Amino acid sequence: MKVVICVCTYKRPESLAALLHSLTLLTTTLGKPSEIEPQALDIEVVVVDNDAAGEGAAVCRELKDDYPFTVHASVEPQAGISPARNAAVNNALALEPALLAFLDDDEQPEKQWLSELVRVQIECNADVVGGPTLPVFPDNVTDETKNNHYFGADLGLEDGMQCTLEAAGNFLIKADVISTMAPTFFHPDFAQSGGEDLAFFKQLELNGASMHWAANAVVSEPVPANRLTESWMKSRIITIHNSRVRVMRMLEPGPIPALIRGLKTVALGIVAGLSTLLALLLPAKRQQARMLRLKFWGKLSAHLRIKSVRAEEH
Repeated sequence: MKVVICVCTYKRPESLAALLHSLTLLTTTLGKPSEIEPQALDIEVVVVDNDAAGEGAAVCRELKDDYPFTVHASVEPQAGISPARNAAVNNALALEPALLAFLDDDEQPEKQWLSELVRVQIECNADVVGGPTLPVFPDNVTDETKNNHYFGADLGLEDGMQCTLEAAGNFLIKADVISTMAPTFFHPDFAQSGGEDLAFFKQLELNGASMHWAANAVVSEPVPANRLTESWMKSRIITIHNSRVRVMRMLEPGPIPALIRGLKTVALGIVAGLSTLLALLLPAKRQQARMLRLKFWGKLSAHLRIKSVRAEEH
């Protein structure tokens, strides 16, 4: 079974090198403990560097001759995560795989990551399979930070459960399913804001694709110090919820869906306001109230046709 692993990279040569090394440790056979007939995975890797300087592509060229997988590296000159992802998909499909798997360049998959994605895909006859991305924090961070769901991406579901995926840092898809979305897989309107992955999965859902969860297909994502600042978290919350409204406006146009989205945002604003008043009496609630205000502003700004841009480049 041929699987192409797709990685988009941008100015993270050290992280990319670590990721490529971790791929050499992957389990490349299927079999026990699943009931699947034992078989080997034929793996190739596609890397798309979205930086004109090509540091990531250079990392690929410098791989040793005994690297176990063929790596196809290219540079995508058009800036933004959507063009980079689209280039990765096109490059991968040209290799005629059965399946495409996706990782981000700052992630580290556990050795069973790919075999678990494929196992669940086969056992559930799934079109798409996703797994948890778990944050790895520096020492001495607070429990409040560790429990912040804006870090990582984990639906927390049981293995094999049906779901709707939202994040593209850890998933697998049938080649014939993603091919139906050509020529634009990840929408260019979200190239600088993020949300292209949410739009991608929502479109698949509207097309009737089945999605399932692989609880043991784990990847880790180190959290650098710059992501522990209030300004980074502010930008992340606003941008996520701004993009969410824009995605749904694109996929569910018309006055009635717009009215429903608007009423939900008004209700969120009321809750955020009440939470802020409560936080004046209960200081422990201040962070929660702040997050609700940021969430509200992200959604409201989208209704006002303001497009958020990510504080950091992908």
